[in-house]
Amino acid sequence: MSGATTVRDTEAVAPRMGRPFAWLFHACAGSNLADGIYQVALPIAAVHIGGDASGVAVVTAAARTPWLLFGLFSGVLVDRLDQRRLMWLVSMGRALVLGAATALFLTDTATVPALAAIAFLLGVGETIFDTAFHTTTPQLVQKSLLERANARLQAAEITTNQLLGPPLGGMLLGIAAAFAFGATAVLYAAVMLAVLAIPRQRRRPTPPQAARSVRRDLTAGLLFLVRHPSLLIYAIGVGLLNLAWAAVYTTLPLFALAPGPLGLSSAAYGVVLMLAGVSGLVTGLASAKIITSIGPRSSLVLGLTGLALGLGLPGLWPTRVGLAVGLACTGLLILINVVTVTHRQRTVPIELLGRVTSAYRLIAFGCLPVGSALAGVVGTHFGSRSVLSGAGLLVVATAVPMILTTKNPSPATPAAREQP
Repeated sequence: MSGATTVRDTEAVAPRMGRPFAWLFHACAGSNLADGIYQVALPIAAVHIGGDASGVAVVTAAARTPWLLFGLFSGVLVDRLDQRRLMWLVSMGRALVLGAATALFLTDTATVPALAAIAFLLGVGETIFDTAFHTTTPQLVQKSLLERANARLQAAEITTNQLLGPPLGGMLLGIAAAFAFGATAVLYAAVMLAVLAIPRQRRRPTPPQAARSVRRDLTAGLLFLVRHPSLLIYAIGVGLLNLAWAAVYTTLPLFALAPGPLGLSSAAYGVVLMLAGVSGLVTGLASAKIITSIGPRSSLVLGLTGLALGLGLPGLWPTRVGLAVGLACTGLLILINVVTVTHRQRTVPIELLGRVTSAYRLIAFGCLPVGSALAGVVGTHFGSRSVLSGAGLLVVATAVPMILTTKNPSPATPAAREQP
């Protein structure tokens, strides 16, 4: 009797997220691994076929442009259609696009415009797939488990997209471009199988009048975001953090690589960059316990402090050690992601979650190219150290409203953990 009670009590304290979430996790990991491979392989392939700096820039920009052009509409699709089927169709489409890329390299007919078109189509797929799996997560796990679920997804994204994908993409491209893109197509096909294993979720019917109006659907998502101050503050805050992040990573090669101030070789620079990924992985694995222990607000303070130090420290302490310590601190960014994503999933009704998520991410990702452009202007006139120090100060300024809007659930009322 006592043994059975102990088991039940243990399960009540630490319930499992279940097999459906496990398949979503595998689909997320596989998709991000494939994303990490092609995002590195496409620009390098453009160089191999004779593309100059402008050609490489066009291919790189083509992969990011869909977030600005198509981001809001991806939310409408996710809210209107079966998300499981949508993720499956997108994965199939990306596999076919990469199959076409493979054929181009096998026949020696690849061109920079063709690679840019491929990058754009893959980017469109990314906007739809990422919005869909963020919307699916709260349908597969209890609200009390969202921190743990999002922490695992963040850890998977860091591991596959930043740690494994880029070096694997370079290695596969070293064998042959056709082999690299063909292998990535197979990986997306494997994602299709993982998505098929996710059970279908019952969806609330959309009112017929709203279903006929894309404009009304878009407006509903935008209005919900604007009318909820915490969501809007988080969206703008994450956008400014991404701006600072993009500015720093645009500047770092000039600052760290020879003949820059730190004089690192390409190999040494790659190793130092891995510190951010490794610390992000560790933070991702521990973030659910951290947030449970100290609460969302304190976790956000910890994450923002780490990011401010990580981005600004190399400018204040321009040494190799300063750069290494700073990049290691940036891994605490994962705490910010888990807190803000979980809050959004708990706050937004499931029938609006796709549109609100896409509007939110439009702000967040739309600031990335702005950060890169500002880095060029500021770096040219004031030097790379000014960009790094300024990015750290921007994080500090952004932290104030984000921290003030964050509330910890009351430990005296467990039900409060289920509320937005």
